Amino acid sequence: MPHSPEVPLPTLDRWLAVAGPCLAQSLVDEQARSRLEDTARNLPSDGLGVIEVRLAADEPQADLSVRLSRPEQACRLARQLPGSHFQALLSRWAEGEWEQVPTLWLEFDLHREAADLPLPVLCVQLPPEADPLWLADSLLPALYGRALGAAQRETVLLCAREVPSPGRLLYAFSLLSRGEEAVRLEILGLDAAGRMEYLGRLAPHAGVTAAALAPLLEGAENPHLSFDIGPTGEILPRIGLEGAFPRQPDRERRWAELLARLVDRGLCSPEKRDALLAWPGHDSFWTAPALWPVEVAGMGGFCVRFLSHLKVVGQPDRPPEAKAYLGFGYLATSSSPSACDIVKP
Repeated sequence: MPHSPEVPLPTLDRWLAVAGPCLAQSLVDEQARSRLEDTARNLPSDGLGVIEVRLAADEPQADLSVRLSRPEQACRLARQLPGSHFQALLSRWAEGEWEQVPTLWLEFDLHREAADLPLPVLCVQLPPEADPLWLADSLLPALYGRALGAAQRETVLLCAREVPSPGRLLYAFSLLSRGEEAVRLEILGLDAAGRMEYLGRLAPHAGVTAAALAPLLEGAENPHLSFDIGPTGEILPRIGLEGAFPRQPDRERRWAELLARLVDRGLCSPEKRDALLAWPGHDSFWTAPALWPVEVAGMGGFCVRFLSHLKVVGQPDRPPEAKAYLGFGYLATSSSPSACDIVKP
């Protein structure tokens, strides 16, 4: 049944409120929590939320992402981003123009004062075997509101065509909300040797950074590599590596081992390590009746919390930065969710 104009649509802050008691102060201070809540109040309640936290001891900043997997979610957010080319892009996806794109991610940077819904970083999940020409000449121009310059386009095509098996392009990003003209690409499935072979051919300087970061995530599964292509076609020196495990920390000790390595390197505080390992779990109406949004979900289902992945970012002449991504959202099921229900986005 459609909602009447007078009845507010349910928003993601309802599930953030349920998960909130498990979000430790060491990860998100009161100011950052308030910004998360303000932003989640503008996002659909049926989108998957991910909180990005920095793991350094003195870094309380947190950002919020939401996954859109259905047309009505995109239509709703398009109405909330007036005056932006993102409005047209979201509408086009909702209308089925890019039916090969399964999901969109909107990441809201919350470290500065902004409107209730700041312009997001927009991330598009690419289909397997994405056509490089479609990427360079259709998708990325839609993300940036303009055609790519000749040099940037050629580098995008080269990077897309040269990904070695078993790796594949997974995401393309627009960084315009950060004032950057660079294109960000993310590759899934390259191990350390595959990354070095790939970057050694295309950007040896970036390969040096990736090699320095690799020991920090050694042993992690589901490897991701991200890098930026500048407007003049150069591959920029910033490199991001991600890793995760199929199971959550209560059934996978390697999460703790990996975090211990980051603590030993001074990239994560012990308090944040402990808070991350304590985050995964789930609540229901029966475990959190005072917080449960009965008007949204009735008395069924679960609000799940999961550790999505860890990320390290490196640039020359700077210490690495470590981040963690905490997922949360509603799962409609009649039985208690298991680790197989909770997968990395």
